[in-house]
Amino acid sequence: MKTPRFSFSPAMAAGGLLGITAAGWGLMAREDASRQEGGLPTVWRAEKRIIDLHMHIDGTPERFDRAVSIMDRAGVGVGVNLSGGTVTMGEGGKSEFETVKALADSRHPGRFVHYMNLDYAGWDDPDFSEKAAWQIGEGHRLGAAGFKEYKRLGLFLKDKTGKLAAIDDPRLDAMWEKCGELGMPVSIHVADPRAFWQAFDDKNERWKELKDHRNWWFGDPAKFPKREDLLAALSRVIERHPKTTFVCVHFANNAEDLTWVDRFLDKHPNAMADLAARIPEIGRHAPEDVRRVFTKHADRILFATDFMVYDRLILGSAGDAERPTDDDGVTFYEKCWRWLETDERDWAHMTPIQGDWTISSIKLPPEVTRKIYFDNARRLLAKALPLPVMTAARTERDFVPDGKLDDAEWAKALPVRLDYQSADASAVPSMSTMVRALWSGQYFYLGYECPFTKLTTFTPLSKEERLGLWDRDVVEAFIGTDPAKITRYTEYEWAPTGEQLDLKLDLPDKDFPWSSGMESAVTVDGAAKVWRVEVRIPIKSLTETAPQPGTRWRINLFRQDRENNAGLAFSPALTGSFHTPARFGWVELK
Repeated sequence: MKTPRFSFSPAMAAGGLLGITAAGWGLMAREDASRQEGGLPTVWRAEKRIIDLHMHIDGTPERFDRAVSIMDRAGVGVGVNLSGGTVTMGEGGKSEFETVKALADSRHPGRFVHYMNLDYAGWDDPDFSEKAAWQIGEGHRLGAAGFKEYKRLGLFLKDKTGKLAAIDDPRLDAMWEKCGELGMPVSIHVADPRAFWQAFDDKNERWKELKDHRNWWFGDPAKFPKREDLLAALSRVIERHPKTTFVCVHFANNAEDLTWVDRFLDKHPNAMADLAARIPEIGRHAPEDVRRVFTKHADRILFATDFMVYDRLILGSAGDAERPTDDDGVTFYEKCWRWLETDERDWAHMTPIQGDWTISSIKLPPEVTRKIYFDNARRLLAKALPLPVMTAARTERDFVPDGKLDDAEWAKALPVRLDYQSADASAVPSMSTMVRALWSGQYFYLGYECPFTKLTTFTPLSKEERLGLWDRDVVEAFIGTDPAKITRYTEYEWAPTGEQLDLKLDLPDKDFPWSSGMESAVTVDGAAKVWRVEVRIPIKSLTETAPQPGTRWRINLFRQDRENNAGLAFSPALTGSFHTPARFGWVELK
């Protein structure tokens, strides 16, 4: 057994932090502030953690560019494009979905995921049910994150006799079921605002919107079903398919009735609600009532806007003459933040065409807001979201780890946060672990900052590598420097006791005697309840090819905390094992 190289002070384990310079205290104070501020929306936006679950981006380079420019300014990291298109064959042998996804992935990697749409051609054919289910399977194969159903059902789609296709038509059951089988959430739009069934005249509170969108008026009972009948049909579909997750858009398609939405979510555990284009309506309710419902259903509500980029911007809704600017797009998002995060009263909402009224903010606590902004979406879309990327900042000065993370070089390194359980992407924000990376011509550095409540470690300490170190509290790094051979990588583990372990893998083989020559050091701050690990790994042990700025390696980072049953990951493996290389993220050397 090889002898590990590590530095560990018993005084540090007892809670002391000895020999830290004034500069070091300053850096650690900034780290403490960064860790605490990591729970604030301003930081989430700066780190682009927010996910907008309801966008429509026309599939051209310029329109994706425009969307990303506004997202960057607003602090939105990932957009869910619900207009991915159909998967049936198009011109040139590719489907619309393939074309749109390939464009966005190549032009703006990591910024979008795409839902597929259904091709209803052949609705009257006896095998339509089978064909619809096939389309869902094909969409999944092509990388669709979910399925979007527009309000065609019940309002627009008709059979050859002129009869409207019902939302709960049995021909669609195989399709809904296939979505559940494949883990593809369904974003479904049925009905519309209550005013769209009321008189078509200038006394209608949504008249500005209706007069520009005549086909949104459904008040003729000879042509359209009642709004309540459409909502009831949706409920029947959700009940029939309990293994399928239905994201009922526009605040469960009934934003006017807060009590109804509350009961609806109580009744349907497989239903969620997005906020798209309905903050102006929800904001009319008493703020305390909205806050109560949002807090009660904090795990079921998703941030979404109905942000659209076509030949013009559409910010939730728009009239024919409106031509919003990019600045207007940023303001649109800022008003969303204002409504969710402040307690301001009676202010002009973000989509004036939807009605001449004011709204009042609901000031949700951060632990609720982060669920709505991104935790719920990350859990919902865990298998489909882009793999995360961290950056390693270049350092020209090498230094020996001492576990204090007080060297000035660390200030250049942007942190990533391990917030999510590896097995299922559920959030554990109380254990949020910051990790930074640096690199030089000789070494790859990692620094971990780990909050804890109680440490679980082996006793007595071992001066040699301890197999099974992962069965107690540890942080880990899996690094693969050859992206073409993802089953080849090296593994490193560090415990709060200073014990460490490294090995080389070429799955399924594991080489435990291998030594990287790494050096590590640990400090434990018992008063602040934080332990830190500082590591440097010789680059020659990682790769025979000297890295350059822009080099990208596969990486995953983990944190085990037994007291809190936390197995956190940079990129959740979504399996029972951390050793799932297809789920590794990336580190880019800057």
